[in-house]
Amino acid sequence: MKSIFFNDAILNVEKQIISGLGIPSIILMENAGANSAEYILKNYGELLKSGAVIIAGKGNNAGDGFVLARHLSINKIFVKVLMLYGEKDLKGDALTNFLILKNLKSSGLKIVSCKNVSDLRKEISPEIKLLVDAVFGVGFKGEPDKKISSIISEINNLKDKKIISLDTPSCLVNYNQEFNPVKSDVTLSMGARKFQSLFYKGKEYSGKIETIGIGIPQELFDKYNTEKMYLTELSDMKKLIPKRKFDSNKYTNGKVFIITGSPGLTGASYLSSMSALKSGAGAVIAGIPESLNEIMELKLTEVMTIPLKETGDSTISLSAFSEIKKKIRWSDVTLIGPGISRNEETAELIRKIIKEVNCRYIIDADGINALKDNIALLKEKEIIITPHYGEFSNLTGISVEDIKNNFYKIAKEFSDKYKIILLLKNAPSIITDGKRFVVNPTGKENLATAGSGDVLSGIIAGLFSVMKDPFNSAAAGAFIHGYCGDKLYEKYGNDGTIAGDLIDEIGKTKSLINAD
Repeated sequence: MKSIFFNDAILNVEKQIISGLGIPSIILMENAGANSAEYILKNYGELLKSGAVIIAGKGNNAGDGFVLARHLSINKIFVKVLMLYGEKDLKGDALTNFLILKNLKSSGLKIVSCKNVSDLRKEISPEIKLLVDAVFGVGFKGEPDKKISSIISEINNLKDKKIISLDTPSCLVNYNQEFNPVKSDVTLSMGARKFQSLFYKGKEYSGKIETIGIGIPQELFDKYNTEKMYLTELSDMKKLIPKRKFDSNKYTNGKVFIITGSPGLTGASYLSSMSALKSGAGAVIAGIPESLNEIMELKLTEVMTIPLKETGDSTISLSAFSEIKKKIRWSDVTLIGPGISRNEETAELIRKIIKEVNCRYIIDADGINALKDNIALLKEKEIIITPHYGEFSNLTGISVEDIKNNFYKIAKEFSDKYKIILLLKNAPSIITDGKRFVVNPTGKENLATAGSGDVLSGIIAGLFSVMKDPFNSAAAGAFIHGYCGDKLYEKYGNDGTIAGDLIDEIGKTKSLINAD
């Protein structure tokens, strides 16, 4: 897992690392600029044939831009550096690298003063296809002044330009800010990922994010990651998810019981059950309202079903408790919620199960809604809950807007208070146990489709039955779910995926993870 930092935290971490290693900060700036140049040369060589424009501010972000300009120039790329501030405004490492650049006196390098938007407009010619934003980095605070706001607006309105931001889009302070930062196609994040670039406007305006090495080992970033905030990777899945033993059988490979289904929502039962199997569970039993069992037996050929006593609304009844209790005792993990309905008797059953039967649980959908005003039932049990913002708002009484504005603090405090794992579904989803905080990097808007959440809960159930670790099962489940979605995005675009498509992709993704 890769460490993630808040903007102010990364600045303090770099200071501590610089002090601890005795490494001059100017070397880190050199590495940042040089490695950015290497990335741009490798990936955008065709665009560079007509040169590049670097828009520079006055701090260390500008210093990275000056180093980048030098290395592009050394590689025979014509570079125009547009200075939004004067030489007198520069200091420290940024000034040193500006003077080096100035002293090059290369015919392939032009340094131009840009005092306003009109100056900027004159200097960005149509033939230039690549523009680098090196105005402000993570140290920027507050709001941009009139000059910078107008320049950002001009940059964002440019046509036919690839815009690359160094470290963070300039003036990105908060993922949910009202004013616009630079809108980048690519952000080259120096050393480690930044929290604000991963959500909402921050994610939208950062574009594709690539991490650029600055000469600090990843282990050192991890050492100073006091918030324990991470981004998962495919390589993590190989470490987290065990392979089946050659002498295993279906019952030693994980047993999942799913309490599911109501009229009109049997699709959720199918999707969650099949996803649990595809994710590695050796045996899955779906507990279904008895009037729906016959049709589900036809649909779920690989999943065992048991008919459960039902209410007058054909939902699962309180009188099914004793049978359910037996199956929970049989299972390694029980999933409650897919398609289960909001019938009050069924909700009472859910509360009784959680209160009286200790087990590893995943609670999803209307299983979560049943716990409104009864959250204390969750406390200190081996439970994963998987709400979206609306369900989490209903459960906690906190408005969706407040959750959106402060989900990091709210999610961690909730998980820490009740000692459970919270997977808060969003774009991207987050997973926390109150101490650790994982951001899932996979998944796109094509997953915003009916039944997608049922597939996710099924994947987590299958993994949890094998891994027996709730936090890592939730993190791995979110990753696999999103990864499957990303593969389907490549096939069908942003709106052509249906939840059932994900099931076939699970096996392919697991095969990739299990490959040596």
